[in-house]
Amino acid sequence: MKKEGDLVREDAPKPTIGKPSAGDLSSDSYILYFKGLRNWQWQTATGLTLAGFGVAINREDDDNILFQMNGLLDDSDVSIWEVEFMALKLGLNKALSLGINHISFYCDEHDIFELVMGRLAPTSEKIALLMDDVQSIRQKFTTSIPVLVTRTRTKFVFDLAMETLPKPLFGKAGNMFSVACSHRFGVEYMKEQIELMLNKGGLPRCPHPGCKSNLTLRSCAHLLTPKLKEMWEQRVNEDSIPVCDRFHCPNPRCWGLMSKTELLESSEDGVRRSCYKCRKPFCINCKVMWHSNLSCAEYKRSGGKPSTTLWRQCRSCQHMNKLFDRRITVTCRCGYRFCYKCGSQWKFGGCFHHHQFLMKVVVALVFFFILFYV
Repeated sequence: MKKEGDLVREDAPKPTIGKPSAGDLSSDSYILYFKGLRNWQWQTATGLTLAGFGVAINREDDDNILFQMNGLLDDSDVSIWEVEFMALKLGLNKALSLGINHISFYCDEHDIFELVMGRLAPTSEKIALLMDDVQSIRQKFTTSIPVLVTRTRTKFVFDLAMETLPKPLFGKAGNMFSVACSHRFGVEYMKEQIELMLNKGGLPRCPHPGCKSNLTLRSCAHLLTPKLKEMWEQRVNEDSIPVCDRFHCPNPRCWGLMSKTELLESSEDGVRRSCYKCRKPFCINCKVMWHSNLSCAEYKRSGGKPSTTLWRQCRSCQHMNKLFDRRITVTCRCGYRFCYKCGSQWKFGGCFHHHQFLMKVVVALVFFFILFYV
């Protein structure tokens, strides 16, 4: 364990260091800062992927540092979320060992915060196990409060984690990527971050804490696979159209994105429109493929369905998910699980309307029992 102050950097503002008086740990409130970094994508000569962490515990009243440490994690085969949870777990265990009863832990990643709050489903068994460990440790505190903060609040603990990763590899120009804002990162790290941001449904930005510079498709083209390039182009298209104005082609093999306003202002007659991508005709009123020889009212009365495939938009990341008639729930690529019918989050065994349905069934069964057996 390192002494207090050994790891405090001089180039960024940090809390002052002061040892709290003896005997006040159990009653005072403390803040846990944590950060896990996987593969600041510099790979060692052995081909191993390194993962480091930084942890600091501060008194809440004056922000004095009680404890801080950093190091490398033994398990090199970890995802970004897993290494973050490992850092959080280490910090909570240390707080317990110090006799702290009241702790707030600062999350600078929205997904980590949502996972801890139980509003986001784990994407792997390993993350689920780490979440269970974290929740189990939290129950040992009198109070344990997760707080979502900006990355600028956790920069000093980010620096602690950065110090654990091998510096000699940083200077190899051939392995570095420079962003327009002058920040530089390992090529492999940039590939990973770009894929992560695209999968979350957004446009890639500079991954440096607090930096809001956008990356451009042209400058990053050599880092992208054909699939990621197509995904980036799709995100650019989506970003150019407001969410409330988006309209997707009802052709399940196309799902091209269009502007509802532009479609309504089109010179085409009536409610028939043609997709800009697949060129197939559809009805903008019924939002289905074109119902030949039928008016909209006749089509709806007929109950006709052009396809058994339906789509629902994830409320967490706005990604469109393909659904099939017999499915009740769907889990989005971001981990958010929601109801097929109403789109609400599926938790504790269902959504609001599903719980209402189950309650009606229970009431009916109780009534049936009373009617025939009492």
